[in-house]
Amino acid sequence: MIYSSSKGLSTKSLIITAMFTAIICVLSQIIIPIQPIPFSLSLLAIFLTGALLEPRYAFLSTLAYLLLGAFGLPVFAGFKGGINILTGMTGGFLMAYPLMAFITSLSYQISLKLKSTSSWNKLNHKTLPALGMVISLFICYLIGSLWFSYVADTTISYALTVCVIPFIAFDLLKIFMALSAAMAIKRVLGQVI
Repeated sequence: MIYSSSKGLSTKSLIITAMFTAIICVLSQIIIPIQPIPFSLSLLAIFLTGALLEPRYAFLSTLAYLLLGAFGLPVFAGFKGGINILTGMTGGFLMAYPLMAFITSLSYQISLKLKSTSSWNKLNHKTLPALGMVISLFICYLIGSLWFSYVADTTISYALTVCVIPFIAFDLLKIFMALSAAMAIKRVLGQVI
């Protein structure tokens, strides 16, 4: 993780948490506008947040992102904001973000703890975080599809066809990008911090 945990929230941890909230806000604006759900880099930001922050800070960073958007700041894809976005058809995907970041971060922490054991090899050290990201992506798809189906009054199969299937390859690419970027960032920051 980028910084070590302490009992309370230090100034450094608050600043880094806010910085990752800003990263999520920026990457969420890089979109390919299609309907009803745009292709965006928001999941890449969520995965990076989970990969680089401790679980509670990853959760808080993404929660802050949702709160900024809920209060009307244009931080959601396409410079949208407001509670209507969270309660709209794509709100379920957004609401899954804190859980996704938490699960991703937890998988990294477990991987780091297991790395110290003698039987833990380098491949496993990379596999567990990837698995955490895939599990968190599945949870996002599940919550988002159920929410979409409820709000749009459609079947689950239609929600999966519209909201999940077109995005699978792109989202798996984001996982690969996040894993690669996180390793590079940790390598660089490990020398600085």
